[in-house]
Amino acid sequence: MTELRRILRLARNDFSYFFRTKWLMAVLLSLNLSDMLVVALVYNKLMSFHYFQFFVPGVVVMGLFVAALDTGRRIWLAIREGVIHYYLSLPISTRGVVAAYLLAGGLAALVYSTSLLLIALVVLPAQAVWSTLVLLPFIFVLATGLAGISATLAALASTHGEFFFAYQQIVQIMFLTLSTVYYPIEVVGKYLPPFLTGIVSANPLSLAAEAMRQYTFAGQQIEPFFLLKLLLSSIPFTVIGAASYLVVLNRIRAKGKL
Repeated sequence: MTELRRILRLARNDFSYFFRTKWLMAVLLSLNLSDMLVVALVYNKLMSFHYFQFFVPGVVVMGLFVAALDTGRRIWLAIREGVIHYYLSLPISTRGVVAAYLLAGGLAALVYSTSLLLIALVVLPAQAVWSTLVLLPFIFVLATGLAGISATLAALASTHGEFFFAYQQIVQIMFLTLSTVYYPIEVVGKYLPPFLTGIVSANPLSLAAEAMRQYTFAGQQIEPFFLLKLLLSSIPFTVIGAASYLVVLNRIRAKGKL
């Protein structure tokens, strides 16, 4: 069996584990659907623009983010409970284990967010559904980047005690707050200094949400440069996450523990 097939089999196993945790799926879906069908409708009455149309694509991106962060939880549990030693005993390289986890995390987040997108297409008419097919590969790269962030948190928590969920909450708040998921960039520019506004604009969650708003639901023509920005903003997180997790696995392989 080739290395690639081993990576794909390990990724398939981790991917299936995400969907076997039915309680987690139920909680995530209930939270995201309440945001989409309750919060957006209530706030729509309070805003001077069509907030429902603005926020629903943001909920899809939120779902992508939260599902990708679950990759770190699975990595952290695997390290904490010793499952990672079994993976390291398999006929697969350490880099292969890292690649499998990031691939599974990106795929799980993509599938989960796609389910939210299908619901969004029901409650919010889309102007260019086929544009979504063009966006999907870029969204997948973003999902692997977000999984990389989560892998970094898991690697950090594995060497600094029981702090993974605290790290996860901090990162989740920072990424979602400093994005255009909840509010337009014009509003951000009125209340935040220019350097923070620039961070919000470059946030990959902002770029993904704007891509869905403009191309899927508004029907605007896709701009290749915008998709390139989304791609370039996502790849560094994948690289950092892979490098952090690889360091931890190499330490475990060499010493037998952290």
